[in-house]
Amino acid sequence: MTIALRKRGIDIGRINYQDMGNWNPTLHVLLYGRARSAKVQKFGEAVSLPLRSTGFYDRFRPLNEEDCAAIRKEMEQLLATEKYRSF
Repeated sequence: MTIALRKRGIDIGRINYQDMGNWNPTLHVLLYGRARSAKVQKFGEAVSLPLRSTGFYDRFRPLNEEDCAAIRKEMEQLLATEKYRSF
């Protein structure tokens, strides 16, 4: 995710993740990309997840289809390397 988004011009400094458990056969992991130039939840600050009703998320933008395609491509390339080939 870091490599793909940097290639797309997003200055990701760190990816925080949250493993939501394996309560069923579906893997559920949340990824929080932390941009170095963030105006809200600045790089280096702890992740804060206020209630939606606060309006905190109103200006957030989700990843678009091109972002997701770039991440998928990087994942496929990584999985094709010797280190991950057995998975």
